[in-house]
Amino acid sequence: MNAFQSSKEKIRTWLDAHFNEEGISTDDADDSRYYYKTPYLFTMVGSRSKGARVAKQIIDRFIDSEGNLMGQPAFSLENRVYAMGWLGFGAMIVERFDLAEILANRIIQMQDPNSGGIHLPDEDAGEEVAEVCFSAGAGMALAATGKIDRAKLMADRFVALLDEQPKKDIYYNRFRRDGSVFARSAKGWEKSYDLKLEEQRPANYATVVMALVWTGRAAREKSYFTAAQGYVDWVYSHKMDPAHFGRATKFGWAMLTLYEETGNPTLLEHAKHLGDILLSHQCDDGFWYSRPGHNPDEPAWMRLAYSADCAMTVCSLANILN
Repeated sequence: MNAFQSSKEKIRTWLDAHFNEEGISTDDADDSRYYYKTPYLFTMVGSRSKGARVAKQIIDRFIDSEGNLMGQPAFSLENRVYAMGWLGFGAMIVERFDLAEILANRIIQMQDPNSGGIHLPDEDAGEEVAEVCFSAGAGMALAATGKIDRAKLMADRFVALLDEQPKKDIYYNRFRRDGSVFARSAKGWEKSYDLKLEEQRPANYATVVMALVWTGRAAREKSYFTAAQGYVDWVYSHKMDPAHFGRATKFGWAMLTLYEETGNPTLLEHAKHLGDILLSHQCDDGFWYSRPGHNPDEPAWMRLAYSADCAMTVCSLANILN
């Protein structure tokens, strides 16, 4: 058993200790933040049937009549969209097609038919804007559930945004309903990733890469794989090692998914290196903290959400390198 397979077993042990046989969280049975990544996560560690039981809990208890995920007040609008995306493709893989269809249809209702993004109010911006990573989380669900035209609509925007950034070394990660890049608010702030800044290592485009690859698969259009590689290349053009960035968790999973389509050996090398970094931060109980080292004040649901992202890369490597 290699190190990644051993890590995968630790993750499975944690999950089995924190979810009962009915798929209910033993940390907080009524908090939906424990559930939205879990169906896919259980599948990644080889427990699809338990993931399906978690999905049953979700559809029975946490989906309202409009198809929205109900959650705690801490769920921002962006995080709710992101969570519904995770649930959408997680429901597909555990074959809860009823849940997947409900979520996909609700995401389509929220999706802008021109820009392809999920636009939400932004008080500082003074208008509704869409953010690429949260939108891409929803886009992954669209691709996974077979809503190919809608997935392509979003993927096309990601292709355009990479080409239309107003500055060479900066990626502005929000866009307007007309599809244009949103670079600066009236109050002067910028929401961007700058390759010149050491503290900004932009390795959080995993959902964008995944949405592009899954859409490319569903639509049988290789141009989306080229765009996904463009995002990877942009991240790795930083002078520092993106694998050490705290958000570089599931980016290895995204690169491995692209590797399956292109066979680019550099993607596998990057993912293995990132996975080694993650293993060095994994705790004895099998999970991670969002910042290396024990943090007893970190909420358990937040630890699960972060660890699920780490697990995507680790489990993918365990499967590829078995």
